[in-house]
Amino acid sequence: MKKLVDLLDKWGFRVCVVFLIDSQFMIDGAKFLSGTMAALSVMVNLELPHVNILTKMDLLSKGARRQLDNYLDPDPHILLADMRNSKSKWHQKYAKLTEAIGEVVENFSLVRFYPLNIRDEESVENILLTIDNIIQYGEDADVKIKDFEEEDPENCDG
Repeated sequence: MKKLVDLLDKWGFRVCVVFLIDSQFMIDGAKFLSGTMAALSVMVNLELPHVNILTKMDLLSKGARRQLDNYLDPDPHILLADMRNSKSKWHQKYAKLTEAIGEVVENFSLVRFYPLNIRDEESVENILLTIDNIIQYGEDADVKIKDFEEEDPENCDG
């Protein structure tokens, strides 16, 4: 993948990584940390501008959407608090590992998710605008400036 990206860069293309992850996968705190780490891994390995998108937001229930809103700009403290309240043996066994991963997410502060609801035109526009800003789409286009000539004071009626 890195070779392809380098080749596109050599040819003059501006490349942006769009990391898509299913929003239904991200409702659980542990899965959210896993998805966040996957996104962080891709960002670090490809060394490119990136956008992380939660897809299928239109399929979530209202309760799931409210829960996911806490995760869109991830605060590891909220995630860790949710997992500490869990009584599962796995969470108890790997509590220190989970806290360490949460600290990595917090320290990098690079992972932010944008919600994509295909039925909401504003959601699609926001993501497209974000990607356009990242790759600076249209920034190198010629700017056309109209030169305005000052009127000659002698020709003015006054």
